[in-house]
Amino acid sequence: MQIAVTIALTILYVGLSLALGGVRPGNGFIWWFFVPCIVTFCAAVVATRIMAILPIPWANGQRYGPPPRRIHLSWRAAVRLPAYAPALLIPWHMLSILTFHFDLDWVLYLLVTLAIAILALVARRRMREIRLLRSCEVAMAFIDSRENTAEWSDDRIFYHFRTASGAAVSGRAFYVGYNVLEGSIVPVFYDANNPRNHVVACASWFEAD
Repeated sequence: MQIAVTIALTILYVGLSLALGGVRPGNGFIWWFFVPCIVTFCAAVVATRIMAILPIPWANGQRYGPPPRRIHLSWRAAVRLPAYAPALLIPWHMLSILTFHFDLDWVLYLLVTLAIAILALVARRRMREIRLLRSCEVAMAFIDSRENTAEWSDDRIFYHFRTASGAAVSGRAFYVGYNVLEGSIVPVFYDANNPRNHVVACASWFEAD
């Protein structure tokens, strides 16, 4: 269901941007730039409002079963990720303008290579999250403090937890859509052989059942 919502919202936001701003840049007022910005801003506001009312899965004492666990995309990620899609049209339109005047085939190849590298890095991190949530141990992390980095970005949290073997581990992460307060308790999924390899539940795109 979450993936279906993500795809539907992405199509909606990108479709609105293309319908109102044009598929390719034209002469006159640069709607191709402002429309994606406006749609991205409105989509981000909608996502923020939705995330504010979504329940926090572990707040009601949810317990996680033994591995392998069932993993799914979180509702927060489902409504948040599509909001970034319209902004990706801006560099595409800018490149289209440049190709009107210059032979930029090599730039296109470079950008495609860079995009593939970024997608591969993101996919690697997401696969790591899935592996930790599905197959690794669970502990409860104590949030020591939180730091606001900028008005437009997520807050960063600092936390610590203790493994089943008694090892103390500390970490930091940006939480994605969860209003995590200082002094609260958040599940953390860690590799028993290397507890430094872990992901705190509020910093993951995914949730475990």
